[in-house]
Amino acid sequence: MRNFDELDEMIGEYEKGKMDRRTFLSKAVLMGLTLSSVNAFLLSSGTSAKEASAQTPPAGRPADITVGFFPSWVGGWSGAVIRNRELWKKHLPAGSKVDWDVHVVGAPVANNLMAGKLQIGYLGDTPGMIATTKRDIADLRIVEFNMFSNTGQICACLLVRNDAPPFKTLDEALQWLVGKKIGVSGKGSCGDRFVSGLLKRHNIKAEVQYLDPTIVKTALQSKKIDAAQSFQPHVAQIMNEGLGRLAFTGARWNWQEGNVILMRKDFIDAYPDAAKGWIKADIEALQFMLKYPYETVKIVAKELPGYSTRDLWMSLYGQYPKNVDSMETNAIAQVGFDEPVMRYISEAFQFLHSIGVIKIDKPLPGAVYPDLVNAAIREMGVKIPLGTFKGLPPAAFKG
Repeated sequence: MRNFDELDEMIGEYEKGKMDRRTFLSKAVLMGLTLSSVNAFLLSSGTSAKEASAQTPPAGRPADITVGFFPSWVGGWSGAVIRNRELWKKHLPAGSKVDWDVHVVGAPVANNLMAGKLQIGYLGDTPGMIATTKRDIADLRIVEFNMFSNTGQICACLLVRNDAPPFKTLDEALQWLVGKKIGVSGKGSCGDRFVSGLLKRHNIKAEVQYLDPTIVKTALQSKKIDAAQSFQPHVAQIMNEGLGRLAFTGARWNWQEGNVILMRKDFIDAYPDAAKGWIKADIEALQFMLKYPYETVKIVAKELPGYSTRDLWMSLYGQYPKNVDSMETNAIAQVGFDEPVMRYISEAFQFLHSIGVIKIDKPLPGAVYPDLVNAAIREMGVKIPLGTFKGLPPAAFKG
């Protein structure tokens, strides 16, 4: 009888508007009611269990936002998930609007951020760091380090022509590069940092050609270049289509790389609740990516014509060949700025300064802006990193 009395009282409070729908659903399930029975009641009240469980958008000033990302880079995939699943509606103040600026490379995202055409942008770490140094053009802040790798397996990938000799050791592969033509996916990119550092560290004299990532594929296939750096998912596509062969990744050197989310400072100041809400949406997207690999690649495939779901799955969830000195972990759903990430950012700035890419050897004050992500982490009750993307054998791919 007690349960009936409690249920009767709870229904009365709900119908009088004294209890919100989400609370009603939670309490009803805790009392042992099935979701189907609760759903039947809610439907009779003009709603559904799905609607009842939806989170009410937070308070705050609604924002009209344009977000830039490029799905041809795994670091931008959480943006694709937010878009497809409309997670921003859950975390941004009610009345907010979002438009999308989708590209195949990162440079337009950086340019549009600086031009004020975007408020939020997903960029590889190196172009993202470089963009923060141009404060005379625009004040851009790194607000989240959403993806990180200490194995060099999302950007620091070196491919060779199919007719290159088989290499028994990494040293053989490095020696073969002497005097060769090496394509690099963009000047000032994560790949540029990797190849520049590699050649300098091993005193390799080679001809570097900066190419669009899509041109890298055809140049490698037509033998206009001998080797090429590329990033995921381009690497997986090149391998799956037999356009080239992976020689090694940055795993041997524990190469660090990642993706950042940039926001304009004037946007953060004007719409702090929306800025924080976006990071919450990205955290939820990363959690989805960790839990649902196949659903994730299907989402990305909608944004990226020409790539098979196998290409996309292999690029983040697949296991690298054993003969390329790869490691188990491909990437980390990082989110926040812990000590390893801050040390990496410091070292990256020093390196970029040493090769003349930027004029300063450390971030400008406030360029790394942890306030928003720290608040989001605290309010969502999550721990960082959220998890790791570990390579699975090809047989694990379900199609």
